[in-house]
Amino acid sequence: MASSSTGIDVENRVEDMLSRIANSDVVVKSQQRGEPDFTIDEKIAILQEILDKSPSSFLMRFGRHLTEDDLGNFNHLKGDYEIDFRIKEVKNILDIKKSKTGVRNRRYECLQRLMKDSDYFSEENMRKRSPLLYEQYIGQYLTEEEKFERDKAEMGDDLNFSDILMRQQEKEMDDWLLEYHRDQESCMQEEEDESDSDSSLEIVESGSPLKGCPTDKEKLMLHEEFLSAMQDKFMRGEEEEFDYSTVDTNDEYDDLKIRERDEEERYFDDDIAN
Repeated sequence: MASSSTGIDVENRVEDMLSRIANSDVVVKSQQRGEPDFTIDEKIAILQEILDKSPSSFLMRFGRHLTEDDLGNFNHLKGDYEIDFRIKEVKNILDIKKSKTGVRNRRYECLQRLMKDSDYFSEENMRKRSPLLYEQYIGQYLTEEEKFERDKAEMGDDLNFSDILMRQQEKEMDDWLLEYHRDQESCMQEEEDESDSDSSLEIVESGSPLKGCPTDKEKLMLHEEFLSAMQDKFMRGEEEEFDYSTVDTNDEYDDLKIRERDEEERYFDDDIAN
């Protein structure tokens, strides 16, 4: 009875694997132009035929769509050189995916902590890190009075003369950086003009999220979009002055629930192995 039950479990796992692949956008078999698309059932039948005829070909063609659980469907074939080679390939793919997911999760956790416990994502600091992006979303829509009030607030009221002088120098540096980034974008735009006029049009349009004078509601929306753009930039690893090595390989940034689950799984795996 136990053997029969195990056989049914394996059969169900194989059916789940084939169904999941069939429901993805993977091409299971080439078709002539004009032929109707395969139905899900037809895809499953084709996948089953490939699996039965040549498991190694199945692993080679569809390995990128498999999970770690799916590899258990090939346990009975281990020892065959080609099967072992293909399984190793799939495991490498899964490890890369897991690593990328782990890095993304750690950066997200770090981002949440920076939002909560620091001023890293304050408007002032984001403006210093990305002056051109700030100008596109916020700066270009500020009145002279608003710019004056912004600069005054950043300088503070209890500064002595040397502090004011230093802040003024910082402001001059920020202005210089803004012009520098504008020049860089202008050069890139000119290169795009020479190679692709459509692409250059997209760059010009992206420099101004809104035309004309935005309403207060639209300004609030632009502030939120600027923050979102800076968060995306952080997640992509594009903050040049941030040391991502302190996050990407640091398990302290792993989600606590995920970490507890992984440790529990490792405990049971070790228990079974022993």
